[in-house]
Amino acid sequence: MLRQVKVMVMVMLLAGIMSGCATLNENECLSADWYQIGFSDGVKGEPETYLEKHRKACSKHGVRTDLSEWLTGREAGLRRYCTAEKGYEEGLLNNKYHGVCAGREGREFQQAYQRGNELYQQRQLVAQIESDIKGIEQNMADLDHEWENLRADLLNDRLSSNERRQLVDRLDVVKRDNENMVGERQFLIEKLNQALVQLDYMEQEHRRKRY
Repeated sequence: MLRQVKVMVMVMLLAGIMSGCATLNENECLSADWYQIGFSDGVKGEPETYLEKHRKACSKHGVRTDLSEWLTGREAGLRRYCTAEKGYEEGLLNNKYHGVCAGREGREFQQAYQRGNELYQQRQLVAQIESDIKGIEQNMADLDHEWENLRADLLNDRLSSNERRQLVDRLDVVKRDNENMVGERQFLIEKLNQALVQLDYMEQEHRRKRY
């Protein structure tokens, strides 16, 4: 009985995963307005090759895509997508750009996308350094705890000379590791301060220029 339940759960999970891969479900394919679908795809900056995903999804239900309507709708959607403001937003979110914008609008989109993405990358850098510092501080706290335990163990009068020597050797290692981490932490703090100064400058510039 338990085995049957596990099999049913696995089937349901696989079905969910497979349905999640399809761009359109059966009802959406049967009632498809290909102009509106294309418009929605254009607003999201999807490439022409995205239609193939719709074709595969709907062919399973005996529905053919309307290339002409979809392309017309997508072109209308792209006119909303291909703006400098949208490019900045997409770059700031680190969304993938498929190179769908042409001409002057395309150049302005790419320039704004790059500026937005540079700010995104700088924020990521700051977050990563902060995470690294927290990791080192946790390791330092663990070493401090070990140091205290080792010192307490050394007070045991029943230790053999060999055991005492091993504890002393370990104390030396802990001390050396802690000193190295102190230096690494200081280096990261200086790096973080530089990154924060750069981030503050970039955010001021981006607020002034908007995008």
